Amino acid sequence: MPTPRSRRQLLQTVATGGLLGLAGCTSTRTDRSPADNSSPVALTTSTTEAPEASETPGELTSGPDERETRTPPGSPKLSPSGRWPTYRFDAANTGYNSSGRGLRDADHHWRLRPAGSASVADGTLFTLSGDSEHTSLARSDPATAATRTRTRLVQYGTNSPPTVVGDRVYVTSFIEVFCLAADRDELLWRGPEMDGIQGVPTVSDGTVYVNTGGFRSVSPHLRAFDAETGEQQWRYDTDSESKSTPAVADDRVFVNSRDGLHAVDATDGSTLFTVGDAADEWGTPAVGGDTVYAMAYRDGADELLAIDAADGSVRWRKSAGAMRSVPPVVTPNAVYVGTDAGVVAVDPTDGRETLTLGGSGEPVARVGDVLYTVQRGTISALDAAGEGELWSYETEDVQVHDTVGQTIYGVTPVDDAVYVSARDGFHGIGPSES
Repeated sequence: MPTPRSRRQLLQTVATGGLLGLAGCTSTRTDRSPADNSSPVALTTSTTEAPEASETPGELTSGPDERETRTPPGSPKLSPSGRWPTYRFDAANTGYNSSGRGLRDADHHWRLRPAGSASVADGTLFTLSGDSEHTSLARSDPATAATRTRTRLVQYGTNSPPTVVGDRVYVTSFIEVFCLAADRDELLWRGPEMDGIQGVPTVSDGTVYVNTGGFRSVSPHLRAFDAETGEQQWRYDTDSESKSTPAVADDRVFVNSRDGLHAVDATDGSTLFTVGDAADEWGTPAVGGDTVYAMAYRDGADELLAIDAADGSVRWRKSAGAMRSVPPVVTPNAVYVGTDAGVVAVDPTDGRETLTLGGSGEPVARVGDVLYTVQRGTISALDAAGEGELWSYETEDVQVHDTVGQTIYGVTPVDDAVYVSARDGFHGIGPSES
């Protein structure tokens, strides 16, 4: 039985899509540049070769692997539309697509070999996947997951999902950030080494923000890169361990760390404030309007804090129960959070519970009037107005080498489809045909 803290760390990795590693070798380094080099490596030609690594991936443990082995295309086809271009939908990490159409009735269409959490934009499904030799970015048909093009990346862990902005895709590994073409097999630039990255890149107004918790000689810090060229714009030293994905809104960048929530000026990287009460290196903030929402781990339980984005004052706080590791889903009129009593909606102004949606698990996304939640290996769709559960789907309990279990790593909801990255495989869910 894992300790509460170690279990929470696992839950947070699941909540953020996870680090897609190759045989546990997320700490493998390359010899291409010093760790503090701020210059990107520009690549203007197509690449199909993985960058050289200085170590060999570790050996897998013995035992069966019961994960799905079926390769694309999936059948029957989905009929998706719409978009979900990054983790939590937008740069503010709200997890809310107000203009989308949620899936109110559903059938399971297909299950394929495992892949990381997906992003969808401009009619393309973007996923990261790995084998014993490398990880790669696949650009696929969203109806079947059939691969159109694939770019090989590295021989160590990458973070899912990719972030798609315009005609570019941004991906972080444990060590650096990559910029790739969205429509073809081309790596455009590669950032400097900044070991310890466990979140995805956040892109806003032509800038890519990457946070690292540090590793060995690399200290925890946040960097901003020009999205077009990869040139470093600034560096901010958090000086405290952080696994956070940055939230960006109104020229401010927010990251959680072990010593608090940091607010940084997006234009020059200067410090605005730090909120010590929101200390949690595993937390990821979300911004709604003029409020930053952050989960803090205190006295064996989690607490949701609503913080003034301008001055860092705490407006209200709410207990979220034990091991509630996922950032809330934020809308203009409600903030959704998992509690020991089920999923609830709270008033953004004062933290009052306004609606109990029931069910269990953690809210991970809202599309239109449908709220999606995850509990271990089960995804559920709830009516956002409190009319109950619409549908649910449970992934399989499988053995992978020396462990048995079921886990959902990421949910990507678009119009008329939901993609689920799980321990047993990569799933496509569409409207019910009955």
